[in-house]
Amino acid sequence: MDKDKQDLINRAVKNDKNALIKLIKQEQNNIYSTLYYLKKDENDISDIMQDILIKLSKKISNLKNPNNFKSWLNQIIINSYYDYLRKNKKNAQSINLSSNDDGQDYDIADFDSNPQDKLIKRELDLIIKNSIQNLPLHYKIPITLREIQGLTYDEISNITNTSIGTVKSRIARARNMIRDDINKYSRS
Repeated sequence: MDKDKQDLINRAVKNDKNALIKLIKQEQNNIYSTLYYLKKDENDISDIMQDILIKLSKKISNLKNPNNFKSWLNQIIINSYYDYLRKNKKNAQSINLSSNDDGQDYDIADFDSNPQDKLIKRELDLIIKNSIQNLPLHYKIPITLREIQGLTYDEISNITNTSIGTVKSRIARARNMIRDDINKYSRS
């Protein structure tokens, strides 16, 4: 984390309202990005995001270690997402599955700026988003926290209250499901 952001977080923890406003402005896109992959409906995203920002504002002074801000915020995001699911009578699936990660990362090619490549990238992004949204909840959350938020396996393990092995397994399985969806599309 850069020094300016660390200073901003420290000031927000000490109830500096201007720092809190700046921090919220900086984090809005990250929060939205995470919710974008978890929910399909824009109205749902707005509702959940509002809840997250309120919790962030109210609870920032309780943050004991500002170095853990990213994990702390992602815990709020995931808890708010679960709360939203419960409020809307959608059953949040339990998270309890274990296996081993194949240790392999799968990257998607970066595209140039030519129009055809941009169109392909947009279509691929939409396929990936839809694929993530259709994953079972116990895969959707870890893959989103890893690939969208860039959290470590350890941080995801703490947020989801599962072992690191389970987190690695779920991320590997989610990647395989997403890759299968992409392959189905490329064959058609």
